[in-house]
Formats: sequence, C-alpha cells, structure tokens
Amino acid sequence: MTALPSLREVSSGLYGAWRLARLDTRAMAWFDRSPDGTARSFWAAIICYPAFVALLALRVSPAEWAAGGVAHILLVESIGYVVGWCAYPLAALTFCRVFRIGGGGFDFVTAYNWSQILETGLFLVVATVGTLHLIPDDTANLVSGVILLLVLLYEWFIARVATQAGPSAATALVLIDLVVGGGLSRVTQSLY
Repeated sequence: MTALPSLREVSSGLYGAWRLARLDTRAMAWFDRSPDGTARSFWAAIICYPAFVALLALRVSPAEWAAGGVAHILLVESIGYVVGWCAYPLAALTFCRVFRIGGGGFDFVTAYNWSQILETGLFLVVATVGTLHLIPDDTANLVSGVILLLVLLYEWFIARVATQAGPSAATALVLIDLVVGGGLSRVTQSLY
C-alpha cells in the first residue's frame, strides 16, 4: 500500500475538491497528480469510511439489521465499499484509455477520490436531517433529490475539468459511476 498522504496533501486535496464544487476550472492545481498522488488519493476511502458506516446505519431498517445481523450486514457492505472504490476508478481509467482522453484518466481519479469526502459528508448531513425528521418527509425527499442532482452535476464538472474532454465523455463517466454504484448496491443488499 502506498504511504499515507501528508496532512498538507489531504487539506490540499479537499481544497481542490471544494474549488471544483465552486466551479473553478483551475482547481486541478491543488491536487498531487503524480502517480503516487493518485495512489494516495485512495486514502480518501478510509477518511470516508466512518461516514459510510453512519449512512449505512441510517439506511438499513431495524428489521433488516435484525434479520441479517449487524456483523453480516456490516461485512457485506464493507466489502461492497472496497469493491466500489476499486471498480469505478478501473472503469473510468479504462474508458479514458479506450477513448484517449484525460491522459489516461489518472487526474480524474485523483480529483474524483478527494471529492468523495465532500460528497459523503453532504449525504450524511442530508440523511441525518431526514432521519431525525427535522423537516417534513416530503421536503426531505425533495432535498435529497436536489442534492443527488447537484452531486451528479459536480461529478460531471470534475470529469470535464480533469479529463479536458467534451460533455459527452463527462456524461459517460457519470453514467458509468451510476451503473457501477447501482449494481454494487443491488448485489450487497441482496446478500442480507
């Protein structure tokens, strides 16, 4: 496994992700785009994991926890989490290589990985607000839908900036993410 990223690299990656969220086309300058920097960006998965577990706790119903067992569900979902962090980047890199865009896609993977920290945090806030019924259910569902749309647009913007490809390629990268994520979610949930 690659060395831990420095605190400076993590904060720089987060700042780059934040700049991308603000539609800054120069945000890529904040990422370490070297091969080692791309490898270290996968440490974002470890940073996101506690929030992933919290989201899981909010998503899985008490009946599912009782029927499937906490350890079983946590193991299955954790395996799916690791697979997702590997499968989508591999699919994105393959796509970029086949269509000869984005220098092979490594810049995209780096930016995408660091952006997952912001996205996961946002999803956790939205899920917590909905679960605690801090706003009416209909409003919570609407907010969740709007946040999902904004996140997809954010990923599209990252794909456009990081690969310097056209809108069709960026759209394809987002669709690949949806297909991989949706497929993994169906598989993991079918196992409990």
